[in-house]
Amino acid sequence: MNTRIPILPTLITAVGVLVLCGLGRWQLERRVWKQDLITRLEAANTLPPVTPREFLAAMQGDTSVQYRRAEIGCHAGPRKPYDLRPGSSAGGTSGYFVLVSCRPNDLAPDIVAVAGWTRRVDAKDMILQLDHEFAGVVIERPYGAAPGRPRFMLIPDTSVAPLGRPQQPVPEDLPDNHLAYAGQWFGLAVVLAAIYGLWLRRRQMVARSGPRA
Repeated sequence: MNTRIPILPTLITAVGVLVLCGLGRWQLERRVWKQDLITRLEAANTLPPVTPREFLAAMQGDTSVQYRRAEIGCHAGPRKPYDLRPGSSAGGTSGYFVLVSCRPNDLAPDIVAVAGWTRRVDAKDMILQLDHEFAGVVIERPYGAAPGRPRFMLIPDTSVAPLGRPQQPVPEDLPDNHLAYAGQWFGLAVVLAAIYGLWLRRRQMVARSGPRA
């Protein structure tokens, strides 16, 4: 009769439970991060516009200007757009944001601004006459940690003709669903442990009963 706990299945189950619990904890941490973003976005309209020195401080990691409002000027003359990224119009229609590169003044780091929205996939080949003042919401790290990319993107309230107005970020764009995800991961951990417990109990019962005549 062998009623010893099997090492390999127990180890695999323990690792699985730890991984699932780790994912659940990660979602709880993400919930705190998401709630902070929502709070910043809700408070954005109550704060003064970002100054060039605040942009510089954010570039150095001393502060954050995420979802703050800012005003910048692009006066570069005719130029090709910097990039084309998926985005929605002010009315919610899917399409593309046409991004242009701006350097407001010597104190501010490079920043890209959304010149407007379009459905055209060839919009990056357009030539824009940039002599425009933009005012809108700042997004930090629009390209993540990719090297050589701008640190900030401005989504303005207006657009450069003939482009349409882009959709501004709102708190509803950041749903707080991390608690539900965490519950799912923790629930899977409980299910896995329960399945292993039932399997182990049945194995031990079979071992105690011995071979049948």
